[in-house]
Amino acid sequence: MSQSRPQPPTPGKRAGRRTATRRNRVNLTTVLAVLLPVLSAAVLLLVRPDSPPDPTYPPTRTTLTAATLICPAGLPDSPEVALTTVSDDVDDQVAVGLGDDPQDADLVSGRVTTVDDGDALSVSGEGDAAPGLVAGRASDGEEAVSSCLSPAAVRWFTGVGAGASHRSVLELTNPDSGTAVADVTVLGRDGVVDAPRLRGVSVPGGSSIRLDLSSLVPRTDELALQVVTARGRIGSTLLDQVDRVGSAPATRDWLSGQAEPATDNVLLGLAPGSGRRTLAIANPGTDEVRARLRVVDTESVFAPDGVDEIRVPPQSVVRVPVTAVVDQAVAEGAIGVSVTASGPVTATVRSVVRGDLSVTTGGTPIDAQATVLLPELPDRGGQAATRRVVLGDAATAGTVTVVARAADGSKLEETSIDVVPDRGAVIRVPAATRQLDVTPARTTVTGSVVTSSPGGTSVLSLTVPLRNGLVPHVRPGLS
Repeated sequence: MSQSRPQPPTPGKRAGRRTATRRNRVNLTTVLAVLLPVLSAAVLLLVRPDSPPDPTYPPTRTTLTAATLICPAGLPDSPEVALTTVSDDVDDQVAVGLGDDPQDADLVSGRVTTVDDGDALSVSGEGDAAPGLVAGRASDGEEAVSSCLSPAAVRWFTGVGAGASHRSVLELTNPDSGTAVADVTVLGRDGVVDAPRLRGVSVPGGSSIRLDLSSLVPRTDELALQVVTARGRIGSTLLDQVDRVGSAPATRDWLSGQAEPATDNVLLGLAPGSGRRTLAIANPGTDEVRARLRVVDTESVFAPDGVDEIRVPPQSVVRVPVTAVVDQAVAEGAIGVSVTASGPVTATVRSVVRGDLSVTTGGTPIDAQATVLLPELPDRGGQAATRRVVLGDAATAGTVTVVARAADGSKLEETSIDVVPDRGAVIRVPAATRQLDVTPARTTVTGSVVTSSPGGTSVLSLTVPLRNGLVPHVRPGLS
């Protein structure tokens, strides 16, 4: 009797079922592997917390409650310091001098007050006397004028002399009671000059010191100084002196400093006439720069013939004789020059015309009312003197208004002029002007006031008085 045996399952069907199951598992795993990260990212986007706020805050602008201006020591027979305020309705007093016993001086809106004090000093105002404080110095014996400026952390002076025929004196003034310290870096023709006596210079509180560079770093090449305040507050000024031909006494003028090097330096205000002109360019960087000189007049800004590209080695100063070029340009109506470089530089033009020294430095663009004080012109036998405002470097087309006032605040003249880029402008003002207000609208400009008389020429850069201060935003740190 035969027995029936169960038939084994067909191999092909079982393998097919396993393959289908595996395929389903693979497909599900693949789908989950793709979808889960996407879903997780979507959930994170939905629950993501807000971005943390910016931990930095800009400083708050506030009205000044205290202001200090530093004035250089007066030249012989010229002890006066002039002061005023551009704020309205001020009838107050300011402290003039250094140390524990300064003298009080009246400060009245629109009126120029003079104080006799020939030493280097500070002019300090508090409360209503602080915003818009303006002061300046001048010389009766020769055409020299300087504005009094606030203490600065860094100041550059270019075209400085330390030789027998061209020498300069750096003056450091400390208006506070504690000792202040300054570091002075000297650049020369061949790089940084070794000057250990100019490093860590201490200035006692309420005093001023004078540093004769011809004694400290005697050299015949052009120099540049970087004055850095390492501690406290220091106002730095520089008196430049050039010997005249023959037995005539030396001629002097204050050399205005620059706040920082720039790739574009506009130097406005050139003494009329023929004389000796020297351009000094300082390169504080570590790479060589190339600079080009251009002339600024009321029609255009152009490169003069005969002046090649100027190469300035790193951390050095070059001297470029520009007598022929500048004399010709001035005769044809030029009001200044510009120096455009491939890297930040500082620049100065020194002119000795008819035996008088005048110095033109790179100006700072102004976007608000600039006010400067001008000296009363001495009587030189009835010979005429002229005063003019020279403007250039307009950022866009705009208007500049110039108001000339007498010492008592009365308006002598008001003039408005249109300015455009790549063109200079000249506004003549009365010779009796003692206070000059220059206000740009819809643009920024650079400018100077040029006073010319038979005795010589002075150049005074336009500066904007401080009306407001910046208060930093202070927050407790996280521990």
